[in-house]
Amino acid sequence: MKKPFLLLLFLWLLFLWFIHPVFSQGDNQENVNTPEKQISFAREKKTHTYYVKQAELWWGEVQKDKKSETSWFNYYRACRNAQGTADWKEEFVQESSALKLGVDIVKLMKTHIPDTFTYYFVAGSTGGVASDGDLLLKAYRLNPDFEGIQATVVTHATTTLNDGLRKEVNERWFKRNELSPNLMAYAYNVLLSLEPGAILLTENDNDTYPLWMLQDAKNIRTDVSVINIDFLLDENFREKTFQKLRIKPLGLGEIHVNDYSKNWEKVVHHFVTGYKTDKPLYLSMSMAPARYEGLAADMFATGLAWRYSKQKISTLASNQELFNNQLFFDYIKNNFSYDVSEEFVEELNLNYLPLLKECFVYYKSMNDASKLNKINKITTSILEGIEDKQVREKYTNSFFKPDLPVQNKPR
Repeated sequence: MKKPFLLLLFLWLLFLWFIHPVFSQGDNQENVNTPEKQISFAREKKTHTYYVKQAELWWGEVQKDKKSETSWFNYYRACRNAQGTADWKEEFVQESSALKLGVDIVKLMKTHIPDTFTYYFVAGSTGGVASDGDLLLKAYRLNPDFEGIQATVVTHATTTLNDGLRKEVNERWFKRNELSPNLMAYAYNVLLSLEPGAILLTENDNDTYPLWMLQDAKNIRTDVSVINIDFLLDENFREKTFQKLRIKPLGLGEIHVNDYSKNWEKVVHHFVTGYKTDKPLYLSMSMAPARYEGLAADMFATGLAWRYSKQKISTLASNQELFNNQLFFDYIKNNFSYDVSEEFVEELNLNYLPLLKECFVYYKSMNDASKLNKINKITTSILEGIEDKQVREKYTNSFFKPDLPVQNKPR
């Protein structure tokens, strides 16, 4: 019985490695000649080339007025987006003389716009997870509704285990309607996929912050512990988290930004193999397969998460319950407003396919036309998010053949 599952899992992981060409890489009509307001690349998908050009354009604006906080912030944000879309490699600065690392931008800001909100915010957040809390909170007190600052303060609050501050900021952030409603719907379904008291390991912004917001602002599934593996690179946070979960300490030493991927994989393997508590352990389906390489045989698709277990788990009953009575699918079939995060949502929605495939095979064997019709509508809507027509048809044909494992998304 385990071989079909392993084949399914293998094809899923294979698909995860090659998903990027399936989706469009941002707006093909990107304006490369005008400086545009910059938001996080985690919210809006643009090409790396676009961000490099925007950094050059905003650097030009900075040269025109070195006291302009708006120009400095957008320049910093464009450089950060460029580095993020270059897998955080510091060598990205070699692509253009306008590109700079965050720490170098902070030094320039200190010279030209010291004692300003923008300086406090950038200087307080450029360290990532290990940010300068005093400067960041100083900026937050000056302008708590500046776009992007809530996410950074939530990061700081989580790292320092300040649950009260995280809840306070998430409640304020929720009222701003800044996060994509479709990302929130996906996050809601992720939380519903988990057993009581579960631990969920995540990797990215979009599979983490919406979950925390639902927990803090809406009190949804507060029994679940959502742990982003990026935070586990912070020594203090890792030490306290591992101690709480009775996981042996893991020393990583000083971590260079170019070694992040290697250390993400190290903490995931250490966490999973050293996990001893009786709380159910899950991994986010949007986590890169390289993070859990060698562990996949003990991972089972339950809703929108991988349930880790050394014992074989039957997922049919739980996936049927999720499909029939719990998960919210309307946002997939009907989207009534512009969503800046649409491409990210479309990628995440492919994570429904293992659940839908398992239910499809079962209801096909039962000749349940009503259930099959529902699955058909949801799956068709999901697969329409694949831009390439031939690729879309390939996965559509594969999904609706009961004798074939579903071909799903690699990243």
